[in-house]
Amino acid sequence: MFAELTDPLWNGDPEPLRAWLDRRGVDTRSLWRLPRWNTEPIRDGVPSGRRPPDRLAQAAAEVSAQLPKVTDEPGGVPLLLLYLVHEVAEAWETSYHFSLLWDTLRGARGCVRDHWTPRHPADGTAADAALRLMDTLDARITAENAMASGLFTALAEATDSAVAHAREAAALAAELPAEYAGVREYVTRVADRDTAHGTATALAARAAEAFLRDGTPPDSAIEALAAAEDDDRIDRRHRSELRAHRFSLAALSRDAGRDWLRLDRGTVVYLYPFSLRGVSPEEAVECAVREAAGWRLAGAGAVQVHHSLDLDDVWDGADSLGRRYEGASVHLPEVAVRGLDGAELARLRAEIRFSRLGNHCVRFETEAEDLSPAGLHALMFRAAPEHGAGRVVFSGGAGDGGAGAAHWPRLSDLALQLALDTAEGLRAADGFDRVRAVARPGMFHVVVSVDEASVVPGPRADPSSARREVTTPEELAAAAGAQVLTSPVPNFTGAVAEWSRYVTGEALSSDFVNVTGNRVLTTCNTTVLVGFGTADFVMKGDRAMAEFAASLEGLFAGWSDELADHYRKIRELQARVAGDGRSSAGADVLADLSRELDAEKIRLDEFAIQARSTMALIRSPSLLSSPVAAHTLERMLDASGYPKRVDELVHRIEEVAHEQLGVVVDKIAGQRREQESRAEAEAERRRRNRLDTLLAVIAAIGISGLGQIFQSGYEVKDWGAWGIIVVVLTLAVVAGWVFRRVTDERTDGGA
Repeated sequence: MFAELTDPLWNGDPEPLRAWLDRRGVDTRSLWRLPRWNTEPIRDGVPSGRRPPDRLAQAAAEVSAQLPKVTDEPGGVPLLLLYLVHEVAEAWETSYHFSLLWDTLRGARGCVRDHWTPRHPADGTAADAALRLMDTLDARITAENAMASGLFTALAEATDSAVAHAREAAALAAELPAEYAGVREYVTRVADRDTAHGTATALAARAAEAFLRDGTPPDSAIEALAAAEDDDRIDRRHRSELRAHRFSLAALSRDAGRDWLRLDRGTVVYLYPFSLRGVSPEEAVECAVREAAGWRLAGAGAVQVHHSLDLDDVWDGADSLGRRYEGASVHLPEVAVRGLDGAELARLRAEIRFSRLGNHCVRFETEAEDLSPAGLHALMFRAAPEHGAGRVVFSGGAGDGGAGAAHWPRLSDLALQLALDTAEGLRAADGFDRVRAVARPGMFHVVVSVDEASVVPGPRADPSSARREVTTPEELAAAAGAQVLTSPVPNFTGAVAEWSRYVTGEALSSDFVNVTGNRVLTTCNTTVLVGFGTADFVMKGDRAMAEFAASLEGLFAGWSDELADHYRKIRELQARVAGDGRSSAGADVLADLSRELDAEKIRLDEFAIQARSTMALIRSPSLLSSPVAAHTLERMLDASGYPKRVDELVHRIEEVAHEQLGVVVDKIAGQRREQESRAEAEAERRRRNRLDTLLAVIAAIGISGLGQIFQSGYEVKDWGAWGIIVVVLTLAVVAGWVFRRVTDERTDGGA
């Protein structure tokens, strides 16, 4: 029994079980939505607004509403739970929003355990088995969260927990009677798969940790992973995960005899650029200077507000219009990044920078000391929205770890909240009620300053290991683990120590040498400044240029958003031209449309001028007072893809201005010309009709008068009669001429 529902589910097809539940009134669509991040409408244009914080309560309420529909059905509740486990697992395949997955599982689990009483003897056992599979999946997600945080021990422990829950599920399934054979077989299959897969994964995690700790060869783990890939209990999808672990361990093993990189001292800066709409950059700076001390930003108050940015004097440019990169900064309390267990992973300095050019950003900074490639990778990956979830809080006072303290799962979430709250603070000021922030979690950049580095024989982190100072970029690039610095921060972590398979100097990165011989390595979301033997104040200046180049992403985001507004407005006008601007529309309707088009064209022209002017200034040597610094910045801009972004924006402006707006303007102009031609033709027709009518009347009067003359007995040879005739005809001609002049003057005046 139930095999016709559970066998397809094991093969990845939930449709038979979904249909079975639907026929019993279960709202499977609502259950499907629970673990998925993109099923909610976007709120205020912010992508993360589609991840509501109350999914735990939603899951409990939704499952509570569906349970009564299958409670009377033998096997109904266990099948409902198995369906939900499947949907969470499917959502997990494509999402790093672990909190929604956990909330769905935990909300459903709590609802069943606290509010459901089985009405069939075996249902309780079957439901308990399904709940253990929920526990297993919960622990597996926790394990991946640890892997995405670079925490090998936590990964192994969470995987061990998943294996223990899977074994409990299998034991419970073995107790089910024959009529529950389909459920028993399915639970056993899933539990056996998770046991075999989890055992191998935990082994891989411990092998990677041991290798990076003391160089223990991972050979036995590699062999065990290869054997697990041939295990019939493990399906193809899960085999691919084990294969990824095996390849990563093999890459580590191949580098065992090489010199390994150690970052002895450096600085890591996380930048989250954003733009502000509805307020000019200068107004935003001035308002922040006046008001930011009283703002609440992600629940925290400003520690200090600086009326200028901390820049060296090379930024004192000589632009003819007096423009320059300057602004204000709002310093916030330190930020503590913690794991799920509460252990502190990092402490960061936090600030919000406002720029008079519009390239605003949220900035976090931390010092990096004595890091292995694994530690450096974890530190850099922390900027990504795909990093493992934890607890990010402002340190000190009530914000430092209290149960009710405001916290965020990731650094990117806090950065986005700070950008949104900045706009909220500006909206509170007079005249800025329409301000909004343009930001997204994935718009980030990591700037790493490598001040001191060394190499050690093998991957050992033992402080007593013999270290050799690295003095050239070439030595750095030759060390094992250097690929972490030459690769972008990824949007996934699919295996333990996956960074070991990154390629040094691959196509996703570029580099150049500055005037001091130091190398600058760039990718789409990282900039690495290699400054061996360079004074800190020099590195600080180079870092400021790198951060400036990285922060421009927010400027382009704002421009793209504004251009999208123009596009939407033009589409609206297009629809109105097609409707209100039809050939039968009156002159006042067409005149209103024409005025709106003119106003939109002026707005678009002003936007284009402002954007082009700012883009030209950014590339201009006059932005910086030093030609050498200007050249370095130009190289950074080229490496960051700035010229391509400029070309794309200019092309889009031209497309909207000419291909979109131009078409509408031409169409409405043609309609107005057509209407004017019709109006002129109609006026001419009416003039002709009036003239013809008048001439006909006059002619009739003249003929009538002549007839009366002849009827009165006058003879044609009588000169008096001829005089009357001449007078009548003359009056008719004069009247016609006067009427023609009057109508022509009216026509000319109307034209």
